[in-house]
Amino acid sequence: MHLVTLVEDTKGREDLKNRFGLSLHLETDGKSILFDTGQDGTFLANARTLGVDLASLDLAVLSHGHYDHGGGLGAFFAANQATPLFLGKGAGGPHYARVLWMNKYIGLDQAILERHRDRLRWVEKDTELAPGIDALTSVKRSEPIPRGNRRILLKTGGGYVPDPFAHELTCVVREKDGMVVLAGCGHSGILNMVMAAKDRFPDTPVKAVVGGFHMIDNPVLKTMGATPEEVREVARKLRTLGCRRVITGHCTGGKAVKILKNELGDRLEVLNTGYTADL
Repeated sequence: MHLVTLVEDTKGREDLKNRFGLSLHLETDGKSILFDTGQDGTFLANARTLGVDLASLDLAVLSHGHYDHGGGLGAFFAANQATPLFLGKGAGGPHYARVLWMNKYIGLDQAILERHRDRLRWVEKDTELAPGIDALTSVKRSEPIPRGNRRILLKTGGGYVPDPFAHELTCVVREKDGMVVLAGCGHSGILNMVMAAKDRFPDTPVKAVVGGFHMIDNPVLKTMGATPEEVREVARKLRTLGCRRVITGHCTGGKAVKILKNELGDRLEVLNTGYTADL
């Protein structure tokens, strides 16, 4: 698999623009896949600079219904006229974040979803999107979920409630030498997501886990949503689960990344805009 980071919080090249969010492009077994779109059209401009053709994708996947992963959907639909978009049931819901004393809308643009509803493929259960490419929804919560989730809410008729993240997808790409587990933000807990992949495909080793782990609590103050020992425990368990490579960034946060690096050494790689890897 060839992985290209189209946009991420940090800059990796001067000719690319970074934005808070995540968008990845994958090439595997002759298939071209877009995973998330970042918060605006920056991913598309960067794709042109990187020589990535988004007009002829085989499929696109949205990890969950937040603006920093699906804010670029309008740009995606404008640039690509045919590729279906797979997203979890409920991803288009009223998602909010508690910021100081306000509840701020962080969901998707409803007008864009309505305008392109014929391109949307809603995923309600574990589903094979294409041969070797799966979206998992059945993620057990045996390991802790990110503490930062407490700030993220779902608006209901009775008020604001904690978002259960039933709309979050774990994407698994299986190749001959193992599988890659993709997480947009890891709201369900990155350990839980990797374990769900291993439960689903018990005979397939995890050659890489890629994405955000949501170990940041307050993105403005950049505080951690976990203790250093809790972060170290995640690193140890990822190693125990057999993850050969751990590639993370975005909402993991710089402080947690340093701790993960100390624990995982060369097994850990850090995402940035323009980061590429062969997995």
